[in-house]
Amino acid sequence: MKNIIMAMGLISLSVNAATTSELEKKLNSLAVEVQSLKETRTDSRVTLGGYGEIVYTDASSENESNQPSGLKPSNSWDTLRNVLYVGYKFSDKWSFKTEIEIEHANEIYTEFAEIRYAHSDGFNLKAGLLLAPIGFVNTEHEPTRFFGVNRPELENKIIPTTWRENGLGLHGKVNQLSYNFFILNSLKGDEFSTSGVRSGRQKGAQADAGNWGYLARVDYNFNFGLDLGATAYISKTNGTTASGLKHNIYEVHAQYSFKGLKARAIYAMTDLDGKKFFEATSKKVADEMNGYYVELGYDLFHGKDFYLAPYVRYESFNTQEKVNSTVGTADKSKDVTNLTYGLMYKPVDKIAFKLDYQKVENEAKTGVDKVNFGIGWEY
Repeated sequence: MKNIIMAMGLISLSVNAATTSELEKKLNSLAVEVQSLKETRTDSRVTLGGYGEIVYTDASSENESNQPSGLKPSNSWDTLRNVLYVGYKFSDKWSFKTEIEIEHANEIYTEFAEIRYAHSDGFNLKAGLLLAPIGFVNTEHEPTRFFGVNRPELENKIIPTTWRENGLGLHGKVNQLSYNFFILNSLKGDEFSTSGVRSGRQKGAQADAGNWGYLARVDYNFNFGLDLGATAYISKTNGTTASGLKHNIYEVHAQYSFKGLKARAIYAMTDLDGKKFFEATSKKVADEMNGYYVELGYDLFHGKDFYLAPYVRYESFNTQEKVNSTVGTADKSKDVTNLTYGLMYKPVDKIAFKLDYQKVENEAKTGVDKVNFGIGWEY
């Protein structure tokens, strides 16, 4: 506004001496400046951001038994996700946060939509479509923040990332201890299978309701770069046929950062009643699913503008760990071991290029190796 007033003053002082052409030039210059000010004006209550990733996969034509892998197409490009973040601050205490996600370039979802109340560091509230605070990746899945082109499969099959449901959450931090307690609409048990529970996510979309999940998480941050935490999720499923059945998840996790080194480890297990699921859906759902992974990465140029980190992740999980004898025998192809190693390069902190090789094995000897390349961004 000050620039506009000054420009108008200059024009008024020079009107008598200026020719018509000179006056028109000054008016045009003023118009351009006013338009520029309009275009750059922002409301301090509004926050914009986002992230996304594009992934290329080249799968082997043969599996670990040297038989045709059967994957078609074996090579693919996927604009996996493109997410727009919007926040609005109603007051010092109340705000709204949401993410709109486009997956595979043609599917649109609300990733979360939260009304938040910020009382203090120790006590805060959120309500709406919430991300479940469990594991590492479910609440922090921007591709610039984790190693690997693809997210760990453990945090897909057993912890069903990205997992969000309608509910209410309490969270806060007292000194070095942080906590979360959430009440969430539970998953749809009709969709559980030998491959895990991820298909049971309802994502807040005309979701079957009536039963709730209760999630409690605690984390402790040590002063020397170590974080330790644990989560328990206790629920009864929703659904048409498999409603009211036990679905519990427990996980423990640790993360360590020191200079250029970053290490993560997690163990997770799911406790179910496979016999009741089989009776309700005829699907061979296990009594127990479990697994773990450990990953390491090191920034070779720590403390400098150039970021290049080799990384490795060893992952083992089984979505058919324990199967009730009345259901049948376990599917050996679900007992999986992944070894992933590669490089992540960041020209700037919010852009990442990742390249890795994934060695895939399972007890049925049908694992298929993959080469993956990813482009990720965050803003």
